[in-house]
Amino acid sequence: MQFSKSPFRFFFFSNFSILFAKKKIPNIMSVEGGGDDDDDEFDEDRMTSLDERASKVEAKIKNISGRVMHVNSTLELLRSELDELKNELKQLEKEDATNEHVANARLVFDGAGPGGQLGGFVTPAKHSRFIKYLLGSAVNLVSRKTEERMRLKEEYVNFRETQTISYFLFPLVLFIWYNSKHSGHFFLQSQIAASKHSEFVETVLTASYPIALQAYFSWLLYFYTSLGLRENILKANGSNIRPWWIQHHYYSMAMALCVLTMDVDSPSCVTFIGRFLFFTFCQGIVMFLQNRYQRFRMYTRVAIGKASPMDVSATESGSRLKLLWPLLLTLQTMQLVFGCQVLLRWYKEFARNGKGLSEWQALVAGSLFVLMALGNFNATVMTFIRKRDYAMTEAKRKNKRA
Repeated sequence: MQFSKSPFRFFFFSNFSILFAKKKIPNIMSVEGGGDDDDDEFDEDRMTSLDERASKVEAKIKNISGRVMHVNSTLELLRSELDELKNELKQLEKEDATNEHVANARLVFDGAGPGGQLGGFVTPAKHSRFIKYLLGSAVNLVSRKTEERMRLKEEYVNFRETQTISYFLFPLVLFIWYNSKHSGHFFLQSQIAASKHSEFVETVLTASYPIALQAYFSWLLYFYTSLGLRENILKANGSNIRPWWIQHHYYSMAMALCVLTMDVDSPSCVTFIGRFLFFTFCQGIVMFLQNRYQRFRMYTRVAIGKASPMDVSATESGSRLKLLWPLLLTLQTMQLVFGCQVLLRWYKEFARNGKGLSEWQALVAGSLFVLMALGNFNATVMTFIRKRDYAMTEAKRKNKRA
């Protein structure tokens, strides 16, 4: 019985499902047609809301653009006024730098006022040739925000301090290497001889010396180029860097480029490189001592109003630390003597024998050494005179107040 009923049940339910589906199809189609209308209405609403939002954004941007134009016009007016006041302030300082109002005006201009340092709002000076050659004449080096200018100064000071360590460690290692190479006994010779691969180690040390020397010359070129570029940017942002110290780094760049083209096995390089490495090692030690002292000294001068926050100290000039004065003068005398020795030996050993042009690097490097020694000595003496004049001016100002 169950088997006989199953075909009937199948036939009944299948016909019923077909009739039900035929009735439902028009309804489904009508529902689908209504869905298209709802989607169109939704898209129209969405486009309307998007258009309203876009119009609000457009209006706000136009408003801000107008405000920016107003700010720029205001800054242009302030710039012209500041240019006139800056020139007038310089004229007053020439007439009477001890006047209290003149001194206060200078302090406010240099950053003691509520607006911070005003040097970023004056018309920037023309770029130096060095900046034009490297960056072009259209680049703007001036930062208006005091925080950005202070960040530039801090990065410069940190770069100079960290690289100074390499400045005296690099030539120290090369100087020891140079003496070992020319004496025939390398540093740690006994330890090397006791090793199994002593011949291989000595061969590697001998072959690596020219590479290390050229790497040092390349680093010197990078170091002085970076200093010159950073100091030009600081100068454009109101720093008091003296022109000589920037020029000094130009001469140092030329000297590094000159020795970089020198053959490390040439007679002039073999003759003079030892003294050159010893001098740069001594110079690095003095620079390290000055950096450590003058960094804290500059903070004190800025705090008491005797220096601008953008001022930096030159590592080759004098300071109030009495120990550094004889070290600087000794270093400059050593530089002058070394340069004269190079020139004299070049003339006797190369120029007289017709080999002067083949050893032209010795002539150029010796001349640059003499020039930098004389310039450094003059700058040190002028620094001492300026400090004395400043002390006398401060004494006159205190007498006027009394």
